[in-house]
Amino acid sequence: MRKKERERLKDFGRGDDGKMAYLGDHVRLADGQDRGRLLRALWAACGAATLATLVASLANPAGLSGCPYVVMPYMLQFVAMVWVLWGMGRLSVAGERVRVYVRDETVGALPLRCVVAAALALVAAVGEVVFLVLSGAAPAAADFAFLACEAVAVVALVALRRLCLATTWQPC
Repeated sequence: MRKKERERLKDFGRGDDGKMAYLGDHVRLADGQDRGRLLRALWAACGAATLATLVASLANPAGLSGCPYVVMPYMLQFVAMVWVLWGMGRLSVAGERVRVYVRDETVGALPLRCVVAAALALVAAVGEVVFLVLSGAAPAAADFAFLACEAVAVVALVALRRLCLATTWQPC
């Protein structure tokens, strides 16, 4: 068991009814922020990034046909998007009162996850441009679609990161 998980165990104990319960701290959105509005904004940005990532592969550009410096960053970007979606899903089901460790593992971790996914999208886009330059072939519509989708994914991930960083929490 990791050290962080072991430390979290001290926040669990027997509740008033004798069953195991979380006895640690909870937080909620500060300044009367609407949780539903925040989640809609977060999911809109996350959905745009996810959709752009998926559509980029459906465009089927020349670089995704076996060029390792395009395929590998794109595959890693796809995995990073699953990582972002996992954090968003976990935050969505956390409820109005959020356990501190859940907040730290979702909203606290999402900015870094967004940076990783956005950086991989940029690397894949640069790889596609390098592939096009080295191949000497004229870019097709699929290549432009791939680059546009990667740009949309980066913008959406930056927006998601900013929303997460702007969210304030207070103990409850």
